[in-house]
Amino acid sequence: MKNIAVIGSGSWGVALSVYLANIGCNVKVWSFEEEEKDIINNEKRCKFLKDAVIPDNVKCYTNFKDVIEDSEIILHVTPSKFTREIFKQYKEYVGNRPIIICSKGFEKDSLKTLDEVILEEKPDAKVGVLSGPSHAEEVVFLIPTVLVIASHNEEVLKVVQDTFMSENMRIYTSDDVKGVELGGALKNIIAFCAGVAAGIGLGDNSFAALVTRGLGEISRLGIKLRRKKRNFLWFKWFRRFNGYLS
Repeated sequence: MKNIAVIGSGSWGVALSVYLANIGCNVKVWSFEEEEKDIINNEKRCKFLKDAVIPDNVKCYTNFKDVIEDSEIILHVTPSKFTREIFKQYKEYVGNRPIIICSKGFEKDSLKTLDEVILEEKPDAKVGVLSGPSHAEEVVFLIPTVLVIASHNEEVLKVVQDTFMSENMRIYTSDDVKGVELGGALKNIIAFCAGVAAGIGLGDNSFAALVTRGLGEISRLGIKLRRKKRNFLWFKWFRRFNGYLS
């Protein structure tokens, strides 16, 4: 199986690392903090994922070169606001390896998508975006999950699909990189508002209105930005299912 570099030791980075290790890959994780490195290596746990046990074939480092030099795929899993800063620190080690963006969001000041950030820093990079309806705390325990890998590079699509696919995970492919990034990032705004609505005690009516109208806005914005309409069809299905016809 493959050697995987994971840049980022948060919940999603560790969940992907554990999943890949459990299906036979060797995984090296980069962490910003010595404390997190020691917890992963010595205690075999992640402070963000309760009860998760980290396999022996996951090792953590605070040095980019140690993580990347023997890898075949790089998973970039840092907060979106740090993407450019961190990529600048390790791009010299990337070479021809695929860089798979597993983070969601936009660059704060420029509002660029994360694939644009990576390509600005390394125009020849082979970039993919991994996204989907997934929670780290379920992936880490091998609960069946569906993800999508988007890239303009057929080789990237194939290698990610072949690497991640298992009886517990199905990987679909797409060439609409921007559509996948927009869907993944914009839905977080609705999710945040839904959490606020639940926290202040609003009922199911308010929650349903927020989610269905929010998904409608995401769909219209994505299509206006010339993303492929089919990638937003599930938004329209959800709205109709809840009785909100456009």
